[in-house]
Amino acid sequence: MRCSATTILLVLALLPLACSGAPVKEEVPLTLYPEPPAPPRIQFLRSVSMGKDIEEAATGLDSLLFGDTKLEKTFMAPYGATIRNGIVYVADIQQGAILTLDFKNKKMDFVHVSGRGELQKPVNLTFDEDNRMYVADLGRRQLVIYDQNFNYVDELGPFDKEKSKVVDVEVSKDKLFVLDSGDALVHVFDRKSLKELSTIGVDEESGIKHKAPTNLSLDMEGNLLVVDSILCQVFVWSPEGKLLRTIWSPGDIVGQFARPKGIAYSDDLVYVVDSSFENCQIFDAEGEILLFFGNPGVRPGNLYLPAGVWVGIEGLDLFQDDYAEGFHPEKIIIITNLYGPYKVNFYAFGKMDGFDYSEEAAQE
Repeated sequence: MRCSATTILLVLALLPLACSGAPVKEEVPLTLYPEPPAPPRIQFLRSVSMGKDIEEAATGLDSLLFGDTKLEKTFMAPYGATIRNGIVYVADIQQGAILTLDFKNKKMDFVHVSGRGELQKPVNLTFDEDNRMYVADLGRRQLVIYDQNFNYVDELGPFDKEKSKVVDVEVSKDKLFVLDSGDALVHVFDRKSLKELSTIGVDEESGIKHKAPTNLSLDMEGNLLVVDSILCQVFVWSPEGKLLRTIWSPGDIVGQFARPKGIAYSDDLVYVVDSSFENCQIFDAEGEILLFFGNPGVRPGNLYLPAGVWVGIEGLDLFQDDYAEGFHPEKIIIITNLYGPYKVNFYAFGKMDGFDYSEEAAQE
């Protein structure tokens, strides 16, 4: 087959474009909360909604020769998220799957499970010290357990034949806490034997109980913090099931709740996402409001029907290129949006050079 001079010139002209495969990184506007002149505590880092937000693009030459055959991976309705061994894991209710983000290798993928371990509507997930993965699946009405290679191990539930709605899970060194929104109880299991030990959710002395619990977290003392979306409160239970206190209340001002969802505890601070206010509020352990961030909108850093929140020190090294000059990150925050253009959002909690935090320290 002979190539015409015109064809050769066309190929030569396309080669520089064809050989360039690395995508140009989208400039993220510097977004800080609260805004200066207040000392900033939160920096928005980036968001990921689909594969192209993290993966390297195919070279132009590949597209020219083979066409665009790549199936785009995307988030549809993400909820719970966590970071484990440098990988971000996100439960997507609508896709019935766990998706992974590998920032170091610039890859987005699925956790491949099948057979008895197939998921339907995963809501939240966590890992234990042995790297076993626990997934609260609303569709299955069960907690599904996988080993470190994502092979099916076991399942717990349904806990009520008619009402079970398994929506969240937390794990301590020796216990497993499974939240069933349908029967409004936290079911407590021995982590290793999977024997049920007790249920938490009704205070025998006062008669106070959950109405619509949706998310939970553990504090440093092993107490459970359970969000009730109808009562717009957080119940704080001892590991033995005694109600220690209820904090916060329904309302339309900062420091109150309208539709609380995800909750996370870290270093005596409590982070609660409100899908009505479309923000994340940060409280001290006694319930005093310290800061809120996110806010409604469709700009980077805004929240659009947010659902889940995760906070931790793991993953700080994944965002070295995203931190603003002079910003010193202490923790990573992940917040998921069920709708809108920005699905999985990453923030850093820390301090910025040039600001006086002494007054803040005095208040704390």
